Amino acid sequence: MQAVVLAGGRGTRLRSRTGDLPKSLVNVGGRPLLEHQIILAKQHGIESILILVNHAAEQIVEFCNQRENWGIDVRCVNDGAPRGTAGAVLSTLDVLGDDFLTIYGDTMLDVDLTRFRCFHEKHKAAAATVFTHPNDHPHDSDLIETSEDGMVTAFHPYPHDPGCYYPNRVSAALYYIRKQALSPWRTAVTPLDFGKDLFPEMLRVGMEIRSYNSPEYIKDAGTPERLDKVCADFESGRIARSSLSSLQKAVFLDRDGCINVDYGHVDRPERLQLIEGAAAAIACFNRAEYRTIVVTNQPVVARGNCSVRDLQVIHNKMETELGRCGAFVDAIYFCPHHPDRGFAGEVEELKIRCECRKPSTGLVDEAVEAFNIDRSQSWVIGDSSTDVALAKRSGIRSILVETGAGGLDGKYQVMPDYTVSDLSEAAEFILAVHPPLIRSASDLTAHVKPGDVCFVGGLSRSGKSFLSSAIAEALRGRGLETQVVALDRWIRSGAVREPTVMGRYNVDEIRRVLSRMAGVRSRETCDLPFYEKLSRTSHPRSEQITISPETVLVVEGTVALSLSDAVLGGRSHTFFVDIDEEQRRSRVMREYLRRGMDREAAASIYSSRQKDEAPIVLASRASAKHRVRLQAIEPIEAVNDH
Repeated sequence: MQAVVLAGGRGTRLRSRTGDLPKSLVNVGGRPLLEHQIILAKQHGIESILILVNHAAEQIVEFCNQRENWGIDVRCVNDGAPRGTAGAVLSTLDVLGDDFLTIYGDTMLDVDLTRFRCFHEKHKAAAATVFTHPNDHPHDSDLIETSEDGMVTAFHPYPHDPGCYYPNRVSAALYYIRKQALSPWRTAVTPLDFGKDLFPEMLRVGMEIRSYNSPEYIKDAGTPERLDKVCADFESGRIARSSLSSLQKAVFLDRDGCINVDYGHVDRPERLQLIEGAAAAIACFNRAEYRTIVVTNQPVVARGNCSVRDLQVIHNKMETELGRCGAFVDAIYFCPHHPDRGFAGEVEELKIRCECRKPSTGLVDEAVEAFNIDRSQSWVIGDSSTDVALAKRSGIRSILVETGAGGLDGKYQVMPDYTVSDLSEAAEFILAVHPPLIRSASDLTAHVKPGDVCFVGGLSRSGKSFLSSAIAEALRGRGLETQVVALDRWIRSGAVREPTVMGRYNVDEIRRVLSRMAGVRSRETCDLPFYEKLSRTSHPRSEQITISPETVLVVEGTVALSLSDAVLGGRSHTFFVDIDEEQRRSRVMREYLRRGMDREAAASIYSSRQKDEAPIVLASRASAKHRVRLQAIEPIEAVNDH
């Protein structure tokens, strides 16, 4: 494979940094930009490089000689008068290989060129494959539009039509090109550029161009400001981490109810409205180097409410609105299917059971493969039990947001790892709260051994589930098999419960199950119930977990410390979560308001719980070995008399 580097530009805008040097020799991290490009190409098996030079050509030739051409075939060719990017390549057509990579000389990149080449080779009919990526300013970028299968259908140079929505797919000035496709333009009048002239003309005459969309690092370093950003990214390691040859961390985002307001089925762009703060949250993930990937069920297509093309316009609007706020998503994966029939205008071939409809893992699995994602560093964020079930099946941590359905949809009887108010709080939790929380949980559980039981108690809405999930994460990080057992699973159905805190739970059954779990002598499967909040209904045997004598149990709930005597023999560790009461009251009120109660009814429940629940739960605090205050996410007191 051959590469062509376009290094003939004068670099006028960089003159203050380069002096008399050509811009391709500008320093990035102690090495000329051109050398970064050549070393990357060599690492990916490219052994023939043609450097098209013009301004200060002799300096580039001398530099290559000093490096002894890096041990590969490197040739410098002076392409004469400025001809434009495509014109320069056309002038050397006779010495080009059948397929070649084109790199602009003022771009810094760390791209898995092997993946890129394999994609190009797979699509043998394509005249060219254009490397595209999203950015945080699509409104002033040259954008590319594609069909569902990745064929380029249009190039949209800046400025854009304000009445249209475009996908955030920016040409990154990196191409694989088939020489044969260029022959008709051998004698074309120059200057001629790829993006503005040649590629649109290829589309006009019916040639196929493919888009290879990737979030990897490639940026123009052609101005002092851009060069400074590139240098900072290099020094921080951001450039190297972005390559898909390295494992990536990701947030998998549900769409309706998480990113945008859930108005039911969004079947036209007018119905898509971003939730306040969602764009800023996604921008935070972008800056923190999380791949942001939307995974969404869109049965509106199967039902005939909109076409795939209509759905693309809806997603274009979402990307446009995000871009206006400096945010972007790296990819959108959607399932168009729906298994149920009987809708007027439904699309027969899409009425199937598939592997991509959440909570099936097809969309996540596809993204993991495409982006080389490390599941252990990633998150699923959504508003429904479907998203939580998807996370569990995918082996990825889950965050339930209380916007949209807020987990009250009742489709799947599963419990999230963490629950927050909205996507903004999810971003704050992942980026700022979670790391110190895990460190604190690691310190708190340093003496926990295989087969031990951790009891986490506290008042309702105090943060017990947060701490319990963090403890489980910390223990799994040590290689300990761990299961979280939430006692809210055993809340009695509303019609049969008693008014006191102990009467709301099936205490006898909890004791029986905990005693059995703590006494297992071999690997066993245990059935767990589930309490559905909205209907106030208990469902027996809704989920199964597997435990062994080595499993650490993390038992959390308001009555957890009152029931810690279910485990004997000194194997238990006890934790009580403290929280500012006004903050807790606000959380309790919000919980009941989102269940459909009015403010008066919610306040009444809070007051009654203060009388029948708080005294018993607070009394159990004295038995806790560790007390943790939620705000600080660190132990505030250790009692050593247990």
